[in-house]
Amino acid sequence: MKKLLATLALFAVIAMPACAAETIGYIYQNGTTPGGGYTATQANKVGSTTCKSYFHLVGLGDCAVLTAMKNGNIKSLAGFDVYKKNILGFQKITIKAWGN
Repeated sequence: MKKLLATLALFAVIAMPACAAETIGYIYQNGTTPGGGYTATQANKVGSTTCKSYFHLVGLGDCAVLTAMKNGNIKSLAGFDVYKKNILGFQKITIKAWGN
């Protein structure tokens, strides 16, 4: 049992740098993760899309950046962010994209 816990702790320490840009909360989480594609152009349109996950076992919805672009009628992407809210395993993920 001690070896198992030590191995899990080692994997957790190794995985930390990969998750440094994201807020992580297993009981409660409400944070924003930078998406990408940031340009200096003026963005006139905003689109979003939402999906849900239940205990990381069932995932429903479409959280693609292309779907957010389609919902906002965006032809040229300037950037996007990922918003996550988790309460006791019920997770809601929203992608907001902006552009022209």
